[in-house]
Amino acid sequence: MRQQMAKAQMAEAWPPVATCPYVALERPAAPEAWPLVFQSLDPGADRGVRLIELGLDRVVLRRRVAGVPMKLDRPLADYEGLAVALLDPEGDDEGVAIVLVHADPALSVTLYSAPHIDDVVAEWRGWSETLGLPMLVTEADGTRRPAYARIGRLTVAEIKARRPRRGPLKHRRPSVYRRRAAGSSLGGLTVHRGERELIARD
Repeated sequence: MRQQMAKAQMAEAWPPVATCPYVALERPAAPEAWPLVFQSLDPGADRGVRLIELGLDRVVLRRRVAGVPMKLDRPLADYEGLAVALLDPEGDDEGVAIVLVHADPALSVTLYSAPHIDDVVAEWRGWSETLGLPMLVTEADGTRRPAYARIGRLTVAEIKARRPRRGPLKHRRPSVYRRRAAGSSLGGLTVHRGERELIARD
């Protein structure tokens, strides 16, 4: 009886393995919708899967090995950022993935994968903004660097050079010097006082 109850609890905690080979998580719009709980492939775990709990500040990884439950809890700040990776780097498959990268590859988490690159840039940028982590570019030697400079959660754009003043108006006199100076309200007219007015009458 106890064995049956234990198996039922295990089946409830560990849902069946998803048959779709691709990952398409929806980013919650409201803070109360976090954390996200989903499955990920894990060849070293029982049934080849692990459960991931992704929050805005922590990542919790759960799996079973030989029936023994294991749990790893890491702060989100320990992760380097979000990188785009090929699903089959040495093959002809054009599938791509967005990976939440950790220094320990076993702790990295795939947040998005697809057989094409159509939406990868939008997903890449969206996850970066949501989690506040940089977008990473992988170099030929395997090292990673931020795609854009950042200050905290802010992305710093490149400073644009000042537009050169060229063309036919370059030597034009500034309009400020062409403004008329303020004068008197009488406009320089002479006023005569104490004189008799001459009126011509027919």
